Amino acid sequence: MARKPANAQKPKKDRKDLRLIFSNMLELPKEVALNLPLISITGNQEMEIENYKGVVEYTEERIRLNTSCGILKIEGKSLFLKQITTENMLITGKITKLEYML
Repeated sequence: MARKPANAQKPKKDRKDLRLIFSNMLELPKEVALNLPLISITGNQEMEIENYKGVVEYTEERIRLNTSCGILKIEGKSLFLKQITTENMLITGKITKLEYML
């Protein structure tokens, strides 16, 4: 029987499953342990997004963000990136639609 080399990497799904198990055991927030986006919405006027990977598109009617879950598309009117850092962003305007594009 052939043995796997000691330095062989586990598939990404297995690593993600292990991180989920450890985050549950240690009661860590899933967005931290699994690098998932955390989205907070205040009415339809403001949205804060943490753990995004990058801005794909930015107009007053549409913002598309790359996340570990896929592309997050935000649609609305007068959308504005009020605050943006490497870890989070604040979007203001009239938000009318949110969609994940896998």
